[in-house]
Amino acid sequence: MTEETESTKIWIEKGLIEKARRQKMSELMDEYDKTVYYPAKKALHERCEKVGHHWNFSDLNPVGYPIFVCSICGATEIRSDE
Repeated sequence: MTEETESTKIWIEKGLIEKARRQKMSELMDEYDKTVYYPAKKALHERCEKVGHHWNFSDLNPVGYPIFVCSICGATEIRSDE
């Protein structure tokens, strides 16, 4: 077996180990995200909207529309030309 082949196998195995970890983390956090994290972020964004978001241009989406991010609460908004 060549060193390159063994290196490739190690690289692939590392990727599989990292993927399994990401999947497990997602499973473990799913209930918390649904019941605590996402509702809390939504409430925070709504509070910030009431006082006025501070929008900053961030990037363009794949279609070319600009993406803005609130520098206070982290909310995002994609704006079209319509």
